[in-house]
Amino acid sequence: MQGARMSVSVVVRCATREKLFQGVLDRLLHQTVVPSEILIVMDSWSQEEVRYVSRRLERYSNCRLITFKHEEFSHPFSANLGISYSKEELVCIINGHALPISLRWLEVGLKHFEDENVAGVGGFFYPLAEGFARRLFNLVEVQMKRINWISTINCIIRKSRWEEYPFDEDLLEIIPETRKLGGEDYDWTLEMLSRGYKILLDPDFSVIHAHREDIVLEILRNLRSYFIYKRLQEKIKRLERPRESSRFFWQNQAA
Repeated sequence: MQGARMSVSVVVRCATREKLFQGVLDRLLHQTVVPSEILIVMDSWSQEEVRYVSRRLERYSNCRLITFKHEEFSHPFSANLGISYSKEELVCIINGHALPISLRWLEVGLKHFEDENVAGVGGFFYPLAEGFARRLFNLVEVQMKRINWISTINCIIRKSRWEEYPFDEDLLEIIPETRKLGGEDYDWTLEMLSRGYKILLDPDFSVIHAHREDIVLEILRNLRSYFIYKRLQEKIKRLERPRESSRFFWQNQAA
């Protein structure tokens, strides 16, 4: 890939329209490297939301909507489903409420894949506010830097590496907390490292990520999540490596 213009598919996961049409799609479509396709992966629990998103996507020629049944949702399943429909070797995964920090965001992440041994690239996720709130979020940043952990809030992965080891849907049975909290991205990171691949983090490949308008509630939620995820990650670290993963849900959907 050295010196070549890289192509990338983008998978945007969302439960509702969220901030999808308040900046995320616009920011993606105006990147210095424009995605060859954008796949919106959406829970179909609200048909009103699905119809709204479907109508809005009609104006974007390279955007496609993929839906799944609410009862089938899990974090690894929604990621696997989107990637299974993607056509490029490099696949970016981002949340519908995560806003790229710049118009060079994709370009910054893609440049690392000139190294063929890089399996995935991630960034950090920051709050809307600056100052004290931003410093508290550095707890997450420090935790990720320790092992170069990538998150499906914002990352780019090689599809060929994902085909070796999809996000493990069996993790839900092994560690039940992952159904609600996720952790499939941390598991994938550890698996790639155990197989000799590289996982990288780049601060310039980061997003603004917020669930609430109230910054105090957002800070409290993230501080609580920091300690919860730290305990969850200890359980994931104890799994033997290398290992196999299950991907039966998205296989049934794609068929």
